[in-house]
Amino acid sequence: MEPLTVGTRAALSPEAQLLLVSADDQPANNAALHRLLAADLDWGKLTALANEEGATAMLWQRVGRAANGQLPRDVARQWQQLGMIGEFELRRLEWTLYEVLDLLALRGIEAMLLKGSALAHTIYGSFVDRPMGDLDLLIRPERAQEAWSLLQSKGGWTWQASSWPVERYTAHQHLPPLVKTRGAEVRLELHTALLPNGHPFDWPLDNIWRGAQRLAVRERSLLVPHPLHQLLHVCLHFAWSHEMRWGSWRALRDVAAITRRTDVEWGPFVHLARESRAMTCCYWSLRLARTLAGARVPDHVLAALRPPRPEFVLERLEYHYLGQLFSSERGCPSETLNRGLWELGIAPRWSRHGATRPWHGSSRWMTAPTRRSLRLLQRARHAAEALGYVSRLSFSHHSIRSLTVFS
Repeated sequence: MEPLTVGTRAALSPEAQLLLVSADDQPANNAALHRLLAADLDWGKLTALANEEGATAMLWQRVGRAANGQLPRDVARQWQQLGMIGEFELRRLEWTLYEVLDLLALRGIEAMLLKGSALAHTIYGSFVDRPMGDLDLLIRPERAQEAWSLLQSKGGWTWQASSWPVERYTAHQHLPPLVKTRGAEVRLELHTALLPNGHPFDWPLDNIWRGAQRLAVRERSLLVPHPLHQLLHVCLHFAWSHEMRWGSWRALRDVAAITRRTDVEWGPFVHLARESRAMTCCYWSLRLARTLAGARVPDHVLAALRPPRPEFVLERLEYHYLGQLFSSERGCPSETLNRGLWELGIAPRWSRHGATRPWHGSSRWMTAPTRRSLRLLQRARHAAEALGYVSRLSFSHHSIRSLTVFS
């Protein structure tokens, strides 16, 4: 893991830093872990952040071993209990996955593992080592509706039409989610593609099916994406779909795990990213994962993927993106400014993305109407806050990589 710097420390709270450090289980990272444990931590904030990211079990495994009595007793007890519950739920999720695959196989419907379940089998070697909240499967489009109906009629899955109306998913990459209650509710998403309709990436679905590999697991033959396709999917999901703002801990940890536990063919990966118009999304995912989670990414790979911006600008953008990784950390005062800085780093025109953006068609940022006078006041206030934020990014006397804080 690269040393965290003064800039990184300013962008992230100690709690967020500790959570990210826990993603890297390499012994060389223990010094940073112990220094953070000795800080004046807000344990409630750290617990809430870990729960939000689905990282409590991993945090307990990593930090609990290294704490040597530094954890408050009530926090240690809570983390241990949450960790045990999380492990139990993941084991139950694993067997639920196998039941789904067995039912689909009886009907001759081929399914490919995606995201967490694929990484658990190929990279982590264990379901409990890759926290996930739901199951994702890729089904060939011509059989997806059949699979969706079969799981409801024969598999005990239900569709909550009021929560997920079918018209909302006409341009989505998966059908409306299905749920099953076994103690905790389990959610299943049947994908017909990896990204929503209208995305700008040149990554044909046929290539993903052709490159898929088979694994023998528990007397089953499981289909998983090619390792390079898994890495590309993680990068796109994080940098494009989630705009580097959601699911950050898992995404950065996944990138780090892929680069440490497999022999990544970097030449073909750079070629795949270039041909897919995904160079800048891969650049930022790999750069942030190297800085924060110990991903083993060679300098020449980042140089081949980097957007056409001076290093000074890239450093300031990295500082901004660090501050947006978790909901509790966000300091950017303007959604318009945040999107502008995202575009500055992703360089959509240079990347040949056209006019498509990940937030197009999303209602996430819709707000209730306000009176014109109130809107003008809000805009003035936001403009002042945005100018102050840009000033802090531009004129901070600490470069992101200038001074080592943690080794």
